Amino acid sequence: MAPRTPLLRPDRYFADHEPTFDRGLVVAALVVVGTLVMVAGLGAVFTAKIDGTVMVDNPDRPSEQFCDGRMNETFSETNTTFGCDEPAQIERNIDVIIDKAMGQFYGPILVGVPIFLFAVAGLLHLGTALAGGQGSFGNTLTVAAWGFAPTLVTLPLAIATLWVTMDPVTITMGMEPATFQSMLLGRINEWVPIALALNAAGSLWGAVIWVFGLERGRNVSRGGAAVVAGIVALLLFVVGLA
Repeated sequence: MAPRTPLLRPDRYFADHEPTFDRGLVVAALVVVGTLVMVAGLGAVFTAKIDGTVMVDNPDRPSEQFCDGRMNETFSETNTTFGCDEPAQIERNIDVIIDKAMGQFYGPILVGVPIFLFAVAGLLHLGTALAGGQGSFGNTLTVAAWGFAPTLVTLPLAIATLWVTMDPVTITMGMEPATFQSMLLGRINEWVPIALALNAAGSLWGAVIWVFGLERGRNVSRGGAAVVAGIVALLLFVVGLA
């Protein structure tokens, strides 16, 4: 009996399953949602490991240019301050800042990951076309999406490792941003090699899935599929290091 996914036995899976376009859309959606969850998980690690408060600009107070300018002097004559009597900076918990910063990634992920999947599928489709491949782009897109499914395994492992290896960081009032950045980088240095190793393992795992998927979906030889999959996977890994 063929497995339900190609994660463990891609040879047996693709021997029994045609990589159709509708299945590819489902897998691509899972990859996008999984990426969003992983970013949220990364933010959860940072909020749990980083404590302290910081001073930020007061959103209820106009800019210094307004409050110190003639416009404010004019309104002040009518006892209208527009919030200029509020403090220029207020204290905020670092967790709020981290959550806001991580939230800025959600929109680009929703747009960027699908575009990235289509671009990778285009590279695989072009490569197999040069190797004499036949089959629809929908087949290639499905294979490409399955090749990113291993990240749903390796990314949680990377985040769990960060949780274990990262020592707590405490931010004190008045700490310079450069000092905090240096402290944070020092805390995650032990995690970086592990993350790179997991990234490499995920890339290799995905390439193996691509080999058998392209062999079936694009009707190319296994050797030709391996060359195309290896080149694209290596290219993505090198780009990821940049």
